[in-house]
Amino acid sequence: MLCVRHLLLVCCALLGAVSPAVAVPQSVKDSLQHALAHTEDPATRIQLLLNLKDLNEETNLNLPYSIRLFREAAAVGDTYAMSIAVIPILSRYSTYVEKEDSLKYYVAKLRELTPGTPEEGAAAYAEMNIGFGRLRHEYGLEKDLALAHEVINWSHERAKEPETIYERAKRLLLHGYANLTLCYYEQGDTRPFIPQTDMWREAYDLTSQMPNLNIRRCFASIIYFALSGAYNQAYRYDDQVKLTNGHIAMLDKYYAADRTLGRRPYLYSDNSYVRPYQQLLRCALNIGRNDYAEAYFEEFRRRMLSARGENLLRNKSYLYELGYLWKANIDQYEQSILYSDSLISLTEQGKGYFRMQPAKIYQAYRDRSVILSRAKHYDEAFEAFERTMEVQDSILSAERNERLETIRRRHDMDKRKLAETRAVIRNRAAASFSFVVIVLLMLGTGIYLLRSLLHNRRLKSDILRQSRKAQESEHMKSTFVNTICRGIGPPFNALDAAAYRLMLTDADSPERTASLASVRENTEMLLSTLDNMLEAANLDSLTGSLQTEPIDIDGVCRAELLAVSRLPHSPQVTYSIEAPGTGCIVHTHVKYFAFVVRALLDNARKFTQQGRITLRYELDAPHGRLCVSVTDTGCGIPSGRREEIFRSFTDNSTASPGLSLALCRLIAGHLSGSIRLDESYTEGTRFIFTIPVKP
Repeated sequence: MLCVRHLLLVCCALLGAVSPAVAVPQSVKDSLQHALAHTEDPATRIQLLLNLKDLNEETNLNLPYSIRLFREAAAVGDTYAMSIAVIPILSRYSTYVEKEDSLKYYVAKLRELTPGTPEEGAAAYAEMNIGFGRLRHEYGLEKDLALAHEVINWSHERAKEPETIYERAKRLLLHGYANLTLCYYEQGDTRPFIPQTDMWREAYDLTSQMPNLNIRRCFASIIYFALSGAYNQAYRYDDQVKLTNGHIAMLDKYYAADRTLGRRPYLYSDNSYVRPYQQLLRCALNIGRNDYAEAYFEEFRRRMLSARGENLLRNKSYLYELGYLWKANIDQYEQSILYSDSLISLTEQGKGYFRMQPAKIYQAYRDRSVILSRAKHYDEAFEAFERTMEVQDSILSAERNERLETIRRRHDMDKRKLAETRAVIRNRAAASFSFVVIVLLMLGTGIYLLRSLLHNRRLKSDILRQSRKAQESEHMKSTFVNTICRGIGPPFNALDAAAYRLMLTDADSPERTASLASVRENTEMLLSTLDNMLEAANLDSLTGSLQTEPIDIDGVCRAELLAVSRLPHSPQVTYSIEAPGTGCIVHTHVKYFAFVVRALLDNARKFTQQGRITLRYELDAPHGRLCVSVTDTGCGIPSGRREEIFRSFTDNSTASPGLSLALCRLIAGHLSGSIRLDESYTEGTRFIFTIPVKP
């Protein structure tokens, strides 16, 4: 029985598509909503959503239904429903920056699905609608001007590219409206619509070339708003009448075709005619022809009163509003008051269009108090003003109560859901308890077995690690002893030979002097070797990172160069430094950095008999490092020994005495840097030492 009822509801919704647009009671909305909730067929759901959107055109539900309609229509490629649904979405979201991603989604879907369909051009219309809404919105003078200049620049760029009629119409409208802002604020033009007339006229003429009436109406409605305003400012009555009559004829043709199409049986169309008649009245008043205005108002009146049911009440709202505004504009305050009273009476009965828009209700009461004041009915004006304040308070109170009611309903729903959830939990608790107990027992047993296994593995791992440490310790001891023997053996042998020569030579002889010099040199080498071995042992045993601090590289380099240049060296050797000329502060360990620079310079001193020794440093910003090089013109390093110069004293090692270069490489590693021999340099020897600028 329930299925039959749902089927009847769906059939009623679809059969309504062939009936004329008439007012429907709330029960029809409820039936359509019920049918939507129990319908899965995509085409039927789209038709139901389309009907609900039209039925709720003047309510807060119009936007949610439009969003659902667009997404479901996009899923099945119904471009007609998409083009209908997107209009209220754009109207609401175009000025909100936080809705930028949502707007891009709607435009992207239209651009993806509408090409080659009757709704081709819907994406360009959507972009035009968004741009027009933003240009009309008041963000603030600075931002409005910036937006206007941005649109002007965009328009000039797009004008150089091939355009469809849709893209060209969009560009012409937005260019003109952006230029309107600049004319008013930057040029002081109080009638800024007039210079844009030709541009908007061209854009409006382009709409006549658009084959689809739906898309044509969308473009024409926005462009008409701008162009008719330009004709009114210029008092071009004949052009205004021709434009507006043509626009009204286009609307008549569109709605007649739409009814023939049969997809929108509940469409309310009379509100589309309000602005054209407003523009006709305004233009007639601008040229001082009240007789024309009277004729247009009567024509508008006949059109509005030709409707039936709820649509007639809506139309009366528009009629009364336009009537009191027009009569007040020509100083016929008594008639204006009558129209205003009729509108307020209709609203207070809960009928018409304004009953669904609190802002319009407040505006009607406020305008009535102003009209009574102009008519010098001061007592009534005062009472009307007090009534306006009461209406404002009641509107605010109603909005507050509505929010509170919404919160209460949500609270009640949450309570029911919570009660249902608790019941489910209680029902499942008994069954879950035994399962949990079994799982816990199994889990406990598994954990016990796992911990036993891990404990055994950990013991084996500790035994293996201790064994490796013992082996490494023995190896390090052997290496250290070997290093000591090889490191201090040559200096001791040299000292022994020098001492023996001293014993055999006479005092003050040249050979004795040379022997004393040899003793001194080998003593220094012995001390240096011992210091280097201690530093190497210290670095080898270091477990943490070196403490760094910001140091002046230029000062350190110059100090080390000066110290080495004062050591005994060949008089044919010159020392120099090449620096970038600006301050150079680097985070590093000052002692070990200076040690590496000093060792490289001292190494160059020992093996250079003539020429130059150059210390150079520079920052390599792209790689975030400091490069220090020591270049000499000495004897160089044979290619056969280049692989060994950085090795420490190990078995079969032929490294140079003193461990300096081996220690330099060890220090460079601890400073997160590197040291290498530049094999491309052939005039001597060049070592390059690099460290990061920041540790």
